Amino acid sequence: MFVRLKGKLISFISSYAYLLVFVVLFFYSGETRTDKALVMAIVSVLSLIWSVILYRRIRLIEDTGSTKLNTAAQGYAELEGKVAFYEGEVPRGLHLELPPMVWYRDFLKESGSGFILDDGFGRCTIDPHEAEVISPIYNYNDRFYNAIYPGETIYALGNLETLKKHYTEYEREGLIRSKVVEWKKDQSNFLDYFDKNVDGKIDEEEFEFAKEAAARIVDGEMEQRYQEPATHVVSTPNDGRPFILSSVHPDKLIERYQRAMRVHLFAWAYLSILVLAM
Repeated sequence: MFVRLKGKLISFISSYAYLLVFVVLFFYSGETRTDKALVMAIVSVLSLIWSVILYRRIRLIEDTGSTKLNTAAQGYAELEGKVAFYEGEVPRGLHLELPPMVWYRDFLKESGSGFILDDGFGRCTIDPHEAEVISPIYNYNDRFYNAIYPGETIYALGNLETLKKHYTEYEREGLIRSKVVEWKKDQSNFLDYFDKNVDGKIDEEEFEFAKEAAARIVDGEMEQRYQEPATHVVSTPNDGRPFILSSVHPDKLIERYQRAMRVHLFAWAYLSILVLAM
């Protein structure tokens, strides 16, 4: 919940709507000169804080290199691709008269359902819980909302995890042993297959041959699993870095943050001068 509120706050301070704060401050007189100076000082300090937060967002977006799902390393990553519903999913949205949406938010509720991002080299699941989602504002019957629609291109900056098993040598040896133990449960068939000298027992050489046969089967099963598509999931990082989903192109998002940062820096400097002069 805190991260979502933080995302909404950042969207607000980087939008033109924040200028209303300065309009209200301009008309605010206060009971005394000191009251107005105090309010102006608070807004000034907040503007400085907002400019620092926006600068950190700009650096984060610029410094995190874009990657593709077929070559992406695990961890914090930047991806870009088209979004879609899960295969066979019933379309969802705010209203039956509106087009289906993979994600939406209005004054009353916000979508938490996951969706698919396809970058042309792979597909991953996006888990929007605790994400800072940035999208255009739409209007329907005087009801304002944010939405991301199927087929739109989105930018995702978050923790990439590939849910695909890669076996260590120790685990492989364990699978081989388990396979041999499974065969030995049917002692008759085990002897038929591996008792080469037909003496009614498995000697050391025959047991090694059984292990080699089990190893070939285990290796084949592992190779088949490695050939299956990996399941990629992008979600909130555990190290405190932001999880950003944006249907606004990163270049435009950076321009938006830069413009807002300059406004806040100017407001901080201007209001500070006025407070010192009062």
